[in-house]
Amino acid sequence: MIPADFLDLLRCPMDPARQARLTQPDDTRLLCERCALRFPIKDGFPVMVVEEAELPAGVIALDRLPCQQKS
Repeated sequence: MIPADFLDLLRCPMDPARQARLTQPDDTRLLCERCALRFPIKDGFPVMVVEEAELPAGVIALDRLPCQQKS
């Protein structure tokens, strides 16, 4: 598990405002509360590289994430 104080500092790199918090639903990934992008945890460290993240169901590309859509 990622320590809570460290997890509180992390934000989704795809959020333009850098306000989207991450949660840890299990030991293998972090989940963005806003766009549902899933970042893997490898050897106890979060991999915050968006190209290695798993897209949420129904999203075909990073530029199609909810946080990337213009209103």
